[in-house]
Amino acid sequence: MNAVDGDVRRYAWTRGQALWRMAMPAPALIDDAHGAADAGQLGLMRHTARGLARTCATVIALVVYDARPIPSARVAPTWALELIDDHPLAGDCEVLMHGDASLGLDELLERCVQLVAAVEEIAGSTPDPQSPEGYFPALARAREWLLLAEAVGEESFLPAEWTGAV
Repeated sequence: MNAVDGDVRRYAWTRGQALWRMAMPAPALIDDAHGAADAGQLGLMRHTARGLARTCATVIALVVYDARPIPSARVAPTWALELIDDHPLAGDCEVLMHGDASLGLDELLERCVQLVAAVEEIAGSTPDPQSPEGYFPALARAREWLLLAEAVGEESFLPAEWTGAV
């Protein structure tokens, strides 16, 4: 089945993966970044920024470039950076992923928040599933993508252990 500009199965898979990879870790990582900045913990901030950049680069690769399959977790950040090399947010992802000793806590926090906001503009924003007001709306959004994937005969983006497909 083809969509306007591509395969609807690939669309469902890549967007479902993007939702899963962005909605779950991004709010927690942004909270960690704020906590690191408040506590003056530059090492934790750099670690958190690296995780956010990996997440954002992978989501850009999925949504903008319809990339599939995603390689193993060890290789995925490099794969994503190579794939999104010509994207305007690639530089931001690379700086946060590889670090820049000249950036302080506040600058790193600002870049993290801006990067997540920019990626959410591309991929769509999902309510924070770890908050009381966002839990059910986030589940509803994930369910919509799962139903689309199922309708077009695509595999689930959830871990196999969660779906009983082990």
